[in-house]
Amino acid sequence: MTARSRSEPANEIETFKTRLLKLLHKKSFKQSPSEIFRLSSGQMSPYYIDAKKTTLDPEGAFLIGKIIFWQIRNLQAKGIGGLTLGADPISQSVALISFIEKQPIPAFIIRKEPKGHGTQAWIEGSLPVRARVVVVEDVVTTAASTLKAIERLKEAGHIIVKVIALVDRQEGGERNLAKAGYTLDALFGLDDLKALADS
Repeated sequence: MTARSRSEPANEIETFKTRLLKLLHKKSFKQSPSEIFRLSSGQMSPYYIDAKKTTLDPEGAFLIGKIIFWQIRNLQAKGIGGLTLGADPISQSVALISFIEKQPIPAFIIRKEPKGHGTQAWIEGSLPVRARVVVVEDVVTTAASTLKAIERLKEAGHIIVKVIALVDRQEGGERNLAKAGYTLDALFGLDDLKALADS
């Protein structure tokens, strides 16, 4: 095989994950003695993860792209994406790495509202009919936005082959996805960030 990442040593990916966790902790993780952070779910929490500080960082984008591409390289996926805005930099990072590795997987974007003109599409990108797709999210709490993305893709006739999150806050999202028939594959859990903060 000519594409290096198809035989990329697993220990190198683990090194990338260690680097990414440290970067997430440095750039994205905030904690407080009291519940001062309001989450997108409406819940209050002493922990906040501003994942875009990492997904939009050059090193973060590289590490995310390498790690997730390694996870999905054998799935014959024809697209990767999720609900805008959290998923966008993740899917673009993976798409770029996939092209470099000569196994291109195009990114797509799912709008929160349909386009107000032209085709009035929910999904932006060039997915073929009944495409095998990977759904990504930056931070999962209840998985509401992830489930919404899955719903839009199913309505369009696509096949979800994997669901990946950068961080699972471990507050019910994995369980909600399981009820809908999907397994959440999270790179990290909130406990990983808390453990690093305590070390």
